[in-house]
Amino acid sequence: MANPESVDEIRSKLETERAKLRAAIADTPRDAMLRPFGDGGWSIKDILAHIAMAEQVNVQFAKLMVAKEAPLQLREFAAAYPDFPGEFELDKFNAWMTERWRVKSLEEILAALNDARADTLAWLATLTPAQLERTGEHAVWGKQSVRGMLRILVIHDKFHRGDIEKRKK
Repeated sequence: MANPESVDEIRSKLETERAKLRAAIADTPRDAMLRPFGDGGWSIKDILAHIAMAEQVNVQFAKLMVAKEAPLQLREFAAAYPDFPGEFELDKFNAWMTERWRVKSLEEILAALNDARADTLAWLATLTPAQLERTGEHAVWGKQSVRGMLRILVIHDKFHRGDIEKRKK
C-alpha cells in the first residue's frame, strides 16, 4: 500500500491545479467571463463563484471533521445555513448558493477564489497526519477523511477547468 500524501504533497497538488485554473482564465475577455453558456447556463464567472463557494463549504465541513464527531458535524454544518429551503440536495444547494453569489462582481469572485485557496493552504499547514485521517459522514460523498476532502478540491478545480475551457471555444 502506498504511503498517504503528506501535507506538502497535498499543498503542491492544490497549488498546481489552482495555477492551471488561473491559466485557463488568464486570457479570457471580460465579456466572455460574464456570458451565460447555452440557454441560461452558468457563465465562467458563475463557475468560478461555484469553485470558491464549494471550497469554503468543503473546508468548513473538514474543519468540523477535525473538531467534532459525527453526526454533530452535519448538524452544525446545517445550522450554518438556516435559510436553505428543505432537505439538502447537492444540485439544489449549488443552485441556491449560485444565486446568492451572482450579485458579486467578477473582481469579488476572483478575490474570493484566491482567498478561499489561501485560507485552505493556511489551514492545511496546521494539520497533523492524525487530523488528515479524521473522518466524517459527508452529505454527498459519504464517509470521507479530511485528506479525502482536500483531494476533492483538487479534482473539483480540474473538473471545472474543463467546463471553462469548453465555454471559451
